[in-house]
Amino acid sequence: MLMHCFGKKKGMILLQTLVMSVILSMISVMVMQWVLGRYVIAVRTYRSNTTRMRTEGASSNLFTTYFNQSVPASGSIVDYTTDNKVVTYTGSGTRVIFSSVEEQ
Repeated sequence: MLMHCFGKKKGMILLQTLVMSVILSMISVMVMQWVLGRYVIAVRTYRSNTTRMRTEGASSNLFTTYFNQSVPASGSIVDYTTDNKVVTYTGSGTRVIFSSVEEQ
């Protein structure tokens, strides 16, 4: 009888340990998902801002040298590449269009 009580107690402790380990692993998975989500948002914001800044910097470079180059009626005026980012300027008459593409 005495051994039977200890066996029941040991089983309850094992069950409680199992439940606690499952709960802790679920919490750790949720925390990791939250951290990864924050990281993805930060990386997207960083890439967006750096692409925007590169486009503005390249457009400033084009603006300062715009009258020193021959501009075709249409097509690509300048391709400016930095850190796998391509900034393209296309002109049509007096209108210039800036576009930035991130190479994968």
